[in-house]
Amino acid sequence: MNRHAKHLALILSVILLIITAFSASAADRLDKSEYKTGILPAADKQRNHAEQQESAGYASFARLPDSYNSAKLGFTLPVRQQHDNTCWAYGTLSSFETLLLVNGENISTLSPEHVNFWGSKREDGTGWQRTHEDGGYAYIPLGYLTSWSGPLNESDFPEQTSTREDYNSCSKTPDYGVTEIVYFGTDESHDTIKQYIYSYGSVVGCFNADINNYLSGTSYFYCGDTTLTGPELWGHCVSVVGWDDNFPKDYFSQSKSGTPKNDGAWLIKNSWSKYAGEYGYFWISYEDVWLFNEIFGPSYAITDYEKLNDGIRMYQNEVDGATYEFGYFTYSNRDFSNITYMNVFDFSEEDRILDKVIFESTAVGADYTIYYIPSVNNSLTADTKQWHKLYEDTITYPGYICADFEDCKVPAGKGAIGVLISNERVNTETGEVAVKNSIGCNEWLPLNDEYIFLPQSKYGMSYYMDMNSSSPEIKDVMQFYSKYLQDDIGSTFVIKAVTNNRVPDVPDTEPATAPEITTVPETAATVPKTTPSSNIFTYVLGDTNLDGKVNVKDATLVQKAVAGISVLTEREKIAGNATCDRKLNILDSTAIQKYASQISTGFPIGTVYSVIITKAE
Repeated sequence: MNRHAKHLALILSVILLIITAFSASAADRLDKSEYKTGILPAADKQRNHAEQQESAGYASFARLPDSYNSAKLGFTLPVRQQHDNTCWAYGTLSSFETLLLVNGENISTLSPEHVNFWGSKREDGTGWQRTHEDGGYAYIPLGYLTSWSGPLNESDFPEQTSTREDYNSCSKTPDYGVTEIVYFGTDESHDTIKQYIYSYGSVVGCFNADINNYLSGTSYFYCGDTTLTGPELWGHCVSVVGWDDNFPKDYFSQSKSGTPKNDGAWLIKNSWSKYAGEYGYFWISYEDVWLFNEIFGPSYAITDYEKLNDGIRMYQNEVDGATYEFGYFTYSNRDFSNITYMNVFDFSEEDRILDKVIFESTAVGADYTIYYIPSVNNSLTADTKQWHKLYEDTITYPGYICADFEDCKVPAGKGAIGVLISNERVNTETGEVAVKNSIGCNEWLPLNDEYIFLPQSKYGMSYYMDMNSSSPEIKDVMQFYSKYLQDDIGSTFVIKAVTNNRVPDVPDTEPATAPEITTVPETAATVPKTTPSSNIFTYVLGDTNLDGKVNVKDATLVQKAVAGISVLTEREKIAGNATCDRKLNILDSTAIQKYASQISTGFPIGTVYSVIITKAE
């Protein structure tokens, strides 16, 4: 296959950047240590997230403060100094550390060296085609964290002293596994990015770190030049931990781009030691044109994770994450499509309690349904009457999505987790499809007629079924690549199943054991309903205690639940989630308090809603 036929040409040539002088005083204090960047160019995936979110009906955010600083709140660990071209590892792990601290976890510094070795070429020739001394890509830590390959603590795998042999023999497992990540880019609104920082402590972003031309003083950076190309861009990855709407624009006046038009700046936690900038931090103007730019790959917020133990297992057919979006069914010239994407797993007798499913997609606004698809006579059945629906929802953000449903026992042996994505939403004015249909896949990447990534894809891993076909069949995705794209390397869908063989501590109102899925005879005419009408729940948004009104008592209930003092039922959690983000936290309590005090929040608190409850109570 022509490597460039997929429109996946990486925009820049390889950039290995070494910045040798940040400021004279800082360089002297560091004994002239080299400052390094190390983010390499990424694929341009043409994601217009702002339009996608508008079409998906995102709720408006509550009013945010004029300034915010996670470091001042104790949500950051000390600034460190990168020793290789590993800014992508430092920036991402720093943001994950911040999320853990925001959630009250007792943590130590995470190891950038472990992800650095992990994200290099494997002995079998697959993986990222780089050595651990080379620069990296924004996608490397995404795969690392979402495959639960890490992170490890710095004490378990220290930088500079650890070797390839240490990595190969390391058997330590991580304490946390990331389950949700939200992508965004330069088209994202400042308020949305601020909301991510306010909710999760930080976001990960890259920028053009040409300090020789765009740095003012030691701590103020602004590049407004949109004409820069390839070799002129010095990619650097950082953790953005705050903002200040009133930060004086004149502080950036020494930049080659001149003074920005308006005040305001982002607060950056860097990896050039505590002696660079303001104790390791610096400011980037809101008007910098390269911060969060997709040319370096996606910017993202790490939004949720799982505490791991020996009873939790992730079933997956790839570990490197999504390097591309499988959306080739647009070649069929249909206006819309319903496609079920499947990954086959061999569930062991011990790991049968299916807890959640994680998948990657940028099809914002599309509906999705999760199925367990049984194997009949050693083949996945295309008879949808035998499929077992586990969960359904709408894709409301681009990135890694976690479907957390009522636990169920799946049969031991081979079966598939299917994600049916439907984009049958049509713009009534234009008649055009409102959203795309795609799922993340672990596909090879090219650069200058060379591979920069090679997957471990094989036949028998991933399948798909076109639900709109008059005679739908389940087909191996590797056959699709070979037949239609003349590509024998192929890819694997990024669909992961999480099992938990430990019975969790749950309130008495919830079942102590998971219901068991049994195979349905092929002669079965119908599928039992999974959402009876008795599960329809009508509530007032913000009314946590379900007494029909919203007041400060509801806010107090949320506060106690977040602090672990009390436990809310599923219905109380839904009603109390005033910010409509499906995560109960202190922001919900604040929004309810404001509403009770007749202060505008930007959320539809007090509105009556009805939802279908899929979790038993």
